[in-house]
Amino acid sequence: MTGAVTGEKGDLAGFLQTYLNVEVAFHHLPRVRSTLSSSAPEWGESIKREFSRVLEAKELSVGQYCETTWVDFESEAELYAYLGKVYRYLFLGADEVPLPPD
Repeated sequence: MTGAVTGEKGDLAGFLQTYLNVEVAFHHLPRVRSTLSSSAPEWGESIKREFSRVLEAKELSVGQYCETTWVDFESEAELYAYLGKVYRYLFLGADEVPLPPD
């Protein structure tokens, strides 16, 4: 993963690897939202900012995401559609739990 996905105050790559890996993404995403809401506000805000920046800049490739999380996508469009849903679920309170592709 490029340096553009990691930051001084938060490590989005580490967050993705720990909280959006293949097992967590399919079975435990509601726990991730709970973890974010109960953690130090600075950490959650840092992850939110980095996540938002990655969504806007589209600087994460399908290959990088797969290497980090073991979740594979057919295209970057599919990846970013999923990540957008994850962002809305984790940070904006969307009701539907997004699932990665099978």
